[in-house]
Formats: sequence, C-alpha cells, structure tokens
Amino acid sequence: MYRRIRKIADRIIAESFPGLQGKRIIMLVFRFRFYALSLWIPPGLRFIVVSTRTRNLSDEAITGLIAHELCHQERYCEMGIRNYLKFLVGYVFSNKTRRNEEHETDRRTIEKGYARELYELTLVSRKDKKHKKIIDNYLSPEEIKNYALQTGRWNHPG
Repeated sequence: MYRRIRKIADRIIAESFPGLQGKRIIMLVFRFRFYALSLWIPPGLRFIVVSTRTRNLSDEAITGLIAHELCHQERYCEMGIRNYLKFLVGYVFSNKTRRNEEHETDRRTIEKGYARELYELTLVSRKDKKHKKIIDNYLSPEEIKNYALQTGRWNHPG
C-alpha cells in the first residue's frame, strides 16, 4: 500500500506542486480513524499519514486524498513557522478554524485540477459512518462540482 501511495504522491507533486518539489515529505501508512492527515513539524519535518482504511479506494479517490493533503502542505509553506504554529492551535481547538481550513484546502485541490478525484473521494467519505462527526468540515459533492464549474475546473464526465 505504501508504494501505491508514494507513487501517486510523487506523480502529483511533479505535475502540480512545484513549491513542494525537493521538500522531503514523509509518507506513512497506519491504521487509524481518519483517511489521512497532514502535519508539519517546523522547520523541516513534513508528514502525510494515510490510513489503511483507504486500501480499497480507487486510484482516483486516492489521488483526490493525496492532492488534498498536499494542498495542506502547500498552505503550511505559505504560512511560515510563526503563523503555522498559531494556526495549529486554532485547528486543534476551534471547529470553525478546522472547517475553514478544510474548505480552503478543498477549493485549492479543485483549483489544482483535481475536482473529479476529490468528488470521488467525497462520495465515499460521505457514506462512511466513521466520518459523520467531521464530514461537514469538507465541501459536499455538490459544492465541489459547483465550485469546479464556476472556476472552469470541472473535469468529471457528465
């Protein structure tokens, strides 16, 4: 599973994330409740942890997941250390901060050209009972499609 995740991540970074090229991002695969999480431990440790629960997702959905997590990493780079640390406190203690971050990250994922993949991931995650408490932090499938259409980034057939 690790090789699959790393291969997809390397392709996405090469195609869509010039600012992350050359940055070491440690990819880990563990068993846990969330599909994935992204973390930066300044100054140079960057992690994306993917859950073993994603094992049966399509490559398309995994691509949406990894693109989303890479957008978090890109946003962290833009924040810088001081703002990232302030953000991290807000993310841990404020549902509004979490929701804003996830919505912004979903929009950035769409702008990068991964609307269809994010849409596919969201269809799966919305059916997952373990995501009921956090699902509203993310754009809905309809919101993804609408934003992608507005920005000319909808690449989903139909």
